[in-house]
Amino acid sequence: MRIAVIKEASIYREGLVGVLSNQLINYDVVAIEPNQLEKVDDYIIDLLIVDIDTETDVFSLIKRYSDKNKRVIIWTEDADHPELTNLFKMDLHGYFFNGMEKEELIHAIKKILLGGHYLHEDLTPILLGDYRQIHKRQVKRPVGVFTNREWEVMELLTQGYSNNRISKQLYITDKTVKNHISSILRKLEVPDRTNAVITALKNEWFQVS
Repeated sequence: MRIAVIKEASIYREGLVGVLSNQLINYDVVAIEPNQLEKVDDYIIDLLIVDIDTETDVFSLIKRYSDKNKRVIIWTEDADHPELTNLFKMDLHGYFFNGMEKEELIHAIKKILLGGHYLHEDLTPILLGDYRQIHKRQVKRPVGVFTNREWEVMELLTQGYSNNRISKQLYITDKTVKNHISSILRKLEVPDRTNAVITALKNEWFQVS
């Protein structure tokens, strides 16, 4: 099984390839220059990691692999990148942001390889806002997933409420809010509140505006 990293040559890229090779021993990790994308077709790729901060047109490659239902991660250090909105509409498997610690990086990639999704919290303000505008559908809230109080907390999370605001809104302590959020994350098997919100919106559990 193979992972391809589309990123310009640098010490950082070599370090990234080294970390992935050491941590994901069942995968062959290859690095490909953005201006040599034709080399991608020389391999059978199971996961594509693409740095979009390049002058090379990598977006046709991203779309091609996404259309094939391949796992695709985009990577950027620019939270205001003009293509983020369009890329988010494609519902790719991963949206990474520069500066991720090794533990977070490996956790995210392993989650994606198992069929999950990962959205870095620094991209949330743009991507979550876009997602809420894209998906305006009827509520389809399942029975038995959360307690009534957890549904209330989850709804406020989708509206961007902080723990303190949730505490005041529901007249409960901050500690109780944290306990509810921990329970929500555990039940959804997600690492943080951002991914919990994305899960809720993807499943159309709330009406968004």
